[in-house]
Amino acid sequence: MKNLLLALALAASTLALAAEPLGMVIDIQGNATLNDAGKTARLDMLSYLNAQAEIQLSPGASMTVTWYAGSKELKFAGPARLKVEPGGIKVVQGRAAQERTVADEKVAATRKLPPRLGQAAISMRGMKPMTPAQEAQRERLRPAENAPFGDWVIYAMGLEQIGLTSEAKGVWKKLSAQRPNDPKLRQLAE
Repeated sequence: MKNLLLALALAASTLALAAEPLGMVIDIQGNATLNDAGKTARLDMLSYLNAQAEIQLSPGASMTVTWYAGSKELKFAGPARLKVEPGGIKVVQGRAAQERTVADEKVAATRKLPPRLGQAAISMRGMKPMTPAQEAQRERLRPAENAPFGDWVIYAMGLEQIGLTSEAKGVWKKLSAQRPNDPKLRQLAE
C-alpha cells in the first residue's frame, strides 16, 4: 500500500511538472503559429511554451524565448519548424538558435504574466512610493539603453511583479510603439 501511494505521488508530481511552462516568448516578429495540445493558433508575445508544443516560423519571422532551465535566451529565425521538449527547443527544420545566458532574476520575471492581462480592474499598486528593496530590484533588472527588445519585455514584466505598475506601463508604451500590431502590448500599455 505504501509503495502504491508513493508511486501515485510520484506520478502526480511528474504530471504537475509536465504542465509547467518551460519558457516564454518575449519577442515575435512576422508570422508564426503555435500548435499546443492539438490547438493551432497564432504565436503571440508573452505566450508560454509547454512540452510537446510545435512552432512554425514563416520565412522572415523571428522569435526570442526565455528558457527557464539554465536561464537562457534563445533566438530563432524563420523559416523554421521547432518542437518544445523538456530538455530544450528542438530544431526540426531551420537554423539552430542563437543562445545567451541571462541572469536568473531576469528569467524569473517571465514566469508570471502581468496580472493586468485579461483583467478590467486597474491596479493602484503602482501609485505607492517605491521601497528601497523595489528600487534595488528595479536597478538589477534594468537593461542598457541599447538592449534588445526582449530585454525590455523582461524589464517591464519584472516591474509588474515588484508592484511598479505605473513605471511598467511607460515601458509597455514604448514597446507597443515598436510593435503597434501586437494586442497584448497594446493592452499592457493602456
